[in-house]
Amino acid sequence: MTEAALPRALALALAEELVFASNMLNDLAYDLGSNGETLRRHMASIQRIDYVTQIQLAVAGLLRVEGASDADIGTVTLQDMADRLRSTLASLEERSAAA
Repeated sequence: MTEAALPRALALALAEELVFASNMLNDLAYDLGSNGETLRRHMASIQRIDYVTQIQLAVAGLLRVEGASDADIGTVTLQDMADRLRSTLASLEERSAAA
């Protein structure tokens, strides 16, 4: 099985879209959090929105790395995300080796 490289321009464009979506979610969370009642009732949900934006920004960061490799996962500051990425890569490599 051969690896298909993501064209550099596409990787950078996808990174920009993720940043754009993250900014939109951040604005939404800010708007929701600016209402005290909404903030009290939905704090956990608003925090999850923030977590999603952090994931999106981390993926954007990885997409921006030219010639990214498995080692670049070490730059991800969200440990559970880094663990998931490593686990997924290991599973994909196992499948590739079995094919």
